[in-house]
Amino acid sequence: MGEVAPGGATEGPERPGGEGRPRRGREEEADLWPIRKALTTASITAVAGLVVVMTSVLAVLGFPHLEHTKALPFSQLLDVLKLVLGTVAGVGALFALVMAYRRQRLAEVADDRDQQRALLDAQRGVLEQERALLEQRQAQEDRTRVFNERFGAASAQLGHDEPAVRLAGAYAMAGLADDWEQGRQTCIDVLCAFLRLPFTPDPGEAPAEGQEPAAHAMARAAYLAAREVRHTVIRIIGNHLNGHTDVSWRGHELDFTGAIFDGGDFHKAVFTGATVSFQRARFVGGTVDFGGAEFVDGLADFGGACFVGGMIRFTNIRFEGGTVDFRSAKFVGGTVDFRDTKFEGGTVDFVGTEFIGGTVDFVRAGFEGSTVGFTYSKFVGGTVSFQYSEFADGRVDFGRARFVDGAVDFGGAKFTGSTVGFAFSEFMGGTVDFRFVRFAGGMVTFGRSRFLDGAVDFGSAKFEGGTVDFIPAVFVGSTLNFEDATGRRPTGLPDGMADHLS
Repeated sequence: MGEVAPGGATEGPERPGGEGRPRRGREEEADLWPIRKALTTASITAVAGLVVVMTSVLAVLGFPHLEHTKALPFSQLLDVLKLVLGTVAGVGALFALVMAYRRQRLAEVADDRDQQRALLDAQRGVLEQERALLEQRQAQEDRTRVFNERFGAASAQLGHDEPAVRLAGAYAMAGLADDWEQGRQTCIDVLCAFLRLPFTPDPGEAPAEGQEPAAHAMARAAYLAAREVRHTVIRIIGNHLNGHTDVSWRGHELDFTGAIFDGGDFHKAVFTGATVSFQRARFVGGTVDFGGAEFVDGLADFGGACFVGGMIRFTNIRFEGGTVDFRSAKFVGGTVDFRDTKFEGGTVDFVGTEFIGGTVDFVRAGFEGSTVGFTYSKFVGGTVSFQYSEFADGRVDFGRARFVDGAVDFGGAKFTGSTVGFAFSEFMGGTVDFRFVRFAGGMVTFGRSRFLDGAVDFGSAKFEGGTVDFIPAVFVGSTLNFEDATGRRPTGLPDGMADHLS
């Protein structure tokens, strides 16, 4: 235990409230004497002062002679006691004053020390933050350097002559895109650019005339290897859009402008909130599968794309919001399948699109609340089927479309609350079939359309509510069949045509 100082203070190690330092150290810091020395000095000074004062008083009084008496009266005894008590009180007051001064001084020093400590802590905190930021910046620079090195290595592999190395590069670039969020779009752009690169077409299964079989075999093997790399890149991108990977690339830009697709799998991919460009892309042979995909918001641009032969599956797709643009696209031969596709809201644009030969299938497609434009489109030969499709709300416009030869089939379709326009369209040769169609609500107009040769069949159609208008269509050498049709007679039909309708 420490010593007990006058006034009851205990010297020794300080507690948390006492700054955690020995008393002597605090006294030196406050430029104070030790307590004993201070009190002793104060006592001596007080006694000396008292002596000086008494001597001065006695000197002024001429040092009067004091009478000596053996007996001290009671009143004088009381005066002596009062003098003693006053002296003791004065000494006590002096001690109290000294102690108060010391406490005040120690408190001031403690406050200064606390402020200095707080300032040092703040400075230390700033230094630690700066150090943390520096370390974070250094770590970020290290990561970026590593990512850049990986990017360079993957790019070099993608550009290698050997297909196996290019395959490794495709997977390396995809892995880098997964790990590097800030550079993900760049990695995706590189993979898309790889698909846009020109490549040697298929030399065929048999050698060309005059070609050495060995040379043909080498060319064929090189083509197949290159196609495998391309299809792998497409599959990698598709898997990052259909939920088959831990990291999703949905919402990122995809640029396939001018690319050639001779197959590929985008099955159940989700294209959302971004621009996906297939402008002027060529789909040649093979099977390209978009089945079950979703195009939500954003822009899916197939403008000027050419679909030649092969199979293109758009089955069970959902186009919701945004814009899907097939403007000026060409569907030549082969099969393009839009069965069970839903066009919900937004805009779907087939303006100026050409459907030449082959089969284009919109069976059971739903056009609901969207604007779908087939204006200036050409349906030449082949078969285009809208069987059992439903046109509900929204607008579908076939204005100035040309139906030449071939067959366009709306059999079993439903026109409910929508506006479907065929204004200025031309029906030339071939067959346009509206059998078993149900017109219920909305408006279907054939105004200023031209029916030249061929046949347009409304057999067993139901005209229930809404408006079906042929005013002022032109019928030259064509046949319109309304046999077994029921409901209200469309306006604008020539006399003697569909007179059995009410």
